[in-house]
Amino acid sequence: MKNFVDFLLAKVYKSIPIPEAMIQNALLKTIADVQYHFPMLSEAEISYRIETNNNELAVFLFRLGREAHLADRHDLKPQLHWLLKELCCCEIYFNNEIGEGFCVVHGTGTILGSRNVIGKGFKIHQGCTIGHRKNGEGNGNIIGDNVTMYANASIIGELTLGSNIIIGGHVMVTKNVESDKVLILRSEIVTRSL
Repeated sequence: MKNFVDFLLAKVYKSIPIPEAMIQNALLKTIADVQYHFPMLSEAEISYRIETNNNELAVFLFRLGREAHLADRHDLKPQLHWLLKELCCCEIYFNNEIGEGFCVVHGTGTILGSRNVIGKGFKIHQGCTIGHRKNGEGNGNIIGDNVTMYANASIIGELTLGSNIIIGGHVMVTKNVESDKVLILRSEIVTRSL
């Protein structure tokens, strides 16, 4: 994986090498993330999926940036943030705490703002946002285990969401949510005669 990361860093202006131990830790965490949902995939298959820019690449780059964040290697974070945006079209702040089983499905346009605490088995689809009411202020959201956000869903505020929640497409969550809920956007179809 070190050669692959070096290849990615060749695309970065004035890149800084990333320690191999940090890369290995991120890879092991990404393997655990993927196997949480797909236990039949081998480590070799997951590495291949990372290297061929499948959904697992976004998770790997987040885990690598998180390793840099935890090691206070703030010099490494801008290049990893840039790679995550450039290659995966998503923005995930490295100060988010996300449990095992993190899964990004078609991450294009997905933004996870800062300081969120998210449990195990979190799945997020394209166009989703987790953010604050005011940029740069307050605490993040607290999200339980096994929460799934479908396309273009949002969580905005300093909220607490329980576990086992499905947030349907285009739903904006602005209030706390108890565990074991399904949130869907309800629309009424109005017909009229011409």
